[in-house]
Order: sequence, then structure tokens, then C-alpha cells
Amino acid sequence: MKYGEDFIRAYRVFRESVDFSTGGILPELDSLTWCMLAGVPEVPADEDTSPDAPVIAIYQRVAILKAVFVEVNGDQPEEFIDQGLIRYDRASEMAKKLLKEEVNLEPDLE
Repeated sequence: MKYGEDFIRAYRVFRESVDFSTGGILPELDSLTWCMLAGVPEVPADEDTSPDAPVIAIYQRVAILKAVFVEVNGDQPEEFIDQGLIRYDRASEMAKKLLKEEVNLEPDLE
């Protein structure tokens, strides 16, 4: 599945939902992780049924979230931006790890 135009559309929809008048707040790691797992923001991979779609969705979410974070906080010091981006990366890794554990923990019902 090609995601190009759908990804840009998802980015724009999410960007329009963000209040750009508030900035200077670092994202909270656990909240980010759960947002990514809960499907926020919506991304093209959410519609995909392939086995790797959930991980692709995490990558798409983190890309959108990081881009909007940088836009909202463009007037903040570089160190602040770096700290925020690192938190998004950590949340992404935690979400992917939890997805992997979920797959491995599913009971064999046969």
C-alpha cells in the first residue's frame, strides 16, 4: 500500500487540530506511548490489514507528532526541541515493544 498522499492528508488533519498558541511543553513519555497505541493521530496504516501495519502506523504517528511538535515549539531553544524529539523516539520504541509483546502473549486457542 502506498501512503504518500494519505500520509500528508493525515498530517494536515492532525496539524489543524493542534493549538499553536501553546508551546514550551515537553511531551510526557507514557502518554505519548499510549496515544500511539490507541491510534492518535489517525494514519494511513490504520486502514492496512497486513501484519506489519501496526508497526508502520507507529512510525507514521511519530513522524507526524514530531513534525507538529517542532512547528509548535519553533521559538524554543534547540536543546528543548532535541529533548522533545528524543521523547517521541522513546515513546515509539516503547509502543513497538508493547505491540510485539501483545503478539507474543496471545493465547493459542486451538
